[in-house]
Amino acid sequence: MFFALITLVFVMGSCSKKDQKGTTSQTSQTTLLPTKASTYVEINYPDATIDYVLVLANSSAKFVVALNTTEELAFTSEGSFLGDGRNYHHGNQPGDSIPGDSIHGDTTHCWHHHGHHGGGPHGGHGIPADSLSSLIKDYIAANFAGYTILHADYDSLCVDGLVKEVMIGNNDSVPPIKLIFSATDTYLFQASRVLYSDVPQAVKDYITANYSSYEVCNAAEKYILADNSLQYMVYLRLDRSHLRLRMLADGTLICSQ
Repeated sequence: MFFALITLVFVMGSCSKKDQKGTTSQTSQTTLLPTKASTYVEINYPDATIDYVLVLANSSAKFVVALNTTEELAFTSEGSFLGDGRNYHHGNQPGDSIPGDSIHGDTTHCWHHHGHHGGGPHGGHGIPADSLSSLIKDYIAANFAGYTILHADYDSLCVDGLVKEVMIGNNDSVPPIKLIFSATDTYLFQASRVLYSDVPQAVKDYITANYSSYEVCNAAEKYILADNSLQYMVYLRLDRSHLRLRMLADGTLICSQ
């Protein structure tokens, strides 16, 4: 079997270097990815950012998009979604599913915050795992035995302000878990991606009544707070305006950003 020649494409800059597998070059993923692929990511992964892009040769996939959630998405040269990108690095042609992923099928061009977030296994400008505080590491060890830290980065959320997002996992067969900590390393909540169609009806009724002119992303996030209460983050778009609404399960708006 011929191994896929991999060109590693980062978000910024332009240069090239040689390694044992071929040429590695840096360029902008937004100019490289087909519009169809970029739109797919925008629709179905509005809570994530693109970390980097792999360009493959000798593989049924042309592009593998790595997200800051550690998920990898494979696409054809035309931008059609193929499945879990980890299965295509060596020219494989597997099925079209990603472990734990059910966010597919919408055709609305929606909200996505492109940008480079690193610091995990792939490097970049995130938070190195070994620099996380003992408070965070001890919380993970006590509540998620057997899980390891895959990636960490900063985000800014209304109400909470600057937060630390920590992605953890225990093996390749289950999706990673996103944990949110405050700037002072206090645990705040666990976030998971859900279909917008599955959020509480009260949340959808509020958005219909107050944001009827906006396009709503196919995916939303469900937050399970430390007290086990639920909140939802919904992603909206109107022309070039992008909006995140943080809401209670009863349809009460907490904040927007």
